[in-house]
Amino acid sequence: MKFIDLMEIIQDEKRSEDFLRSGGILKTFTRCSSCGGEKLGLIRGDRWKCYSCKSEWTRRKDSILSLVRMKYSQFILCMKFFELELTAKDTALQLKLNYRTVQLLFNEFRIVLTSFDIRKIIGEGSLVRDEELFYLKKNGKKIELTFSSDKRTSLAVIKMKRHFLQQTSAYYNIELSNINRLHSVKINRQSLILHAFLRFTKKRLYDFKGTGKKNLLLRFKEIEFRFNNSGVDVFDSLGRGILNKF
Repeated sequence: MKFIDLMEIIQDEKRSEDFLRSGGILKTFTRCSSCGGEKLGLIRGDRWKCYSCKSEWTRRKDSILSLVRMKYSQFILCMKFFELELTAKDTALQLKLNYRTVQLLFNEFRIVLTSFDIRKIIGEGSLVRDEELFYLKKNGKKIELTFSSDKRTSLAVIKMKRHFLQQTSAYYNIELSNINRLHSVKINRQSLILHAFLRFTKKRLYDFKGTGKKNLLLRFKEIEFRFNNSGVDVFDSLGRGILNKF
């Protein structure tokens, strides 16, 4: 969705709420979860009310907005700034939000956009060294980032070295190592794609200073999605992903 089309929407909180509800990001309740009654209505205080049993609940219930405290218009702008690849820090400064809130939201965006289960990787203890190995596979015409060291199916591996500048920041140096000796023969399409992915990744890690392994993994999966879907509207894809997960 174009920024100019969002400008009129975000000027008014009611229009922002209606926009999110029309896309399914905010839920429209038709039945009370307590009594099953269908006599529901929106009341003041950002809440729903069941007129049968008098139960009340927030309009953000069962949605991604239940995870954060921000205005509806700010949430829409967070989606747009994420699409434009602003960092969580810059987004927080522009919208006068807490950085950790925006970082949490951006990570949720990455999870719904890529369908990546970060808990499985952390649970397997795959990330224990300063130098991390990310294996690249080819899935049709797309590059797939994995954390499995199966050299028989991997095209190449990204080696990462985390250089700490101070206690709370770091920068990353990445290089491509060839497993299947693509360069022992003439340059082919696979090697070109791999190096295009490496250039694409380096550009997007330039301003990534965090040290959190979870954040880094999710950032990599986001980069993979953007590389494989260069013609896709990220804002619309994000909206569909949120609708499917929540």
